Amino acid sequence: MIRLAAVIDSFEADFLAQYRDRLTSDHYRALVAMKHCRTQASPMMLVKCSECPHQTLVPHSCGHRHCPHCQHHESQQWLERQLKKQVPAEYFLLTFTLPAEFRALALRANGCTQPRKC
Repeated sequence: MIRLAAVIDSFEADFLAQYRDRLTSDHYRALVAMKHCRTQASPMMLVKCSECPHQTLVPHSCGHRHCPHCQHHESQQWLERQLKKQVPAEYFLLTFTLPAEFRALALRANGCTQPRKC
């Protein structure tokens, strides 16, 4: 299985050359965190066997909310909680386009104050 850190290592220079001026500091911190997630560059934790004297250093995960390695377990748990909330009925997805005149109103009704960020 290919790791995200390997993809970032392979394409980071080209990506930054093309998009560096568009990245916010949050984007750059996420990129760096995911690049070092569970690698030798991340902080290490000492793990000891309770049955024998064996011990080893294990790299920490980055814990970033956008990291697929760190958040997979949490997203699975969230999905399972949501599925338990379903009522026994058929579900349908309905998609429609809201006229431009009503979009700002609908966004505000959902608590969004900055439409470009919602």
